[in-house]
Amino acid sequence: MASHGALKEVAAEGPRAPKKLPKELEHIRLTPAENGGVSAEHYFSHYEYKPEMHVFASGQHKELMAHLQKHLSMGGVNTPGKSKTDSAESSEQET
Repeated sequence: MASHGALKEVAAEGPRAPKKLPKELEHIRLTPAENGGVSAEHYFSHYEYKPEMHVFASGQHKELMAHLQKHLSMGGVNTPGKSKTDSAESSEQET
């Protein structure tokens, strides 16, 4: 049987706060932006997280690709202007 002191401690703590759900990216929607660039809207799997908007100007193609690679774990995707063979050759020359 629980002691009187233990019951007081539990009562003093009060109800436990609900466990916070992880902020998991469900998908990213890309749409043309008003500035001629692209807007990337992040949607999360749990409703308590509102979508986040990131806007990239028309000349920010590298920044957009880096952003997508970061959030979608697309490390193997080539950026425009550089092929996988270019990357492999440059890494071989460094060694």
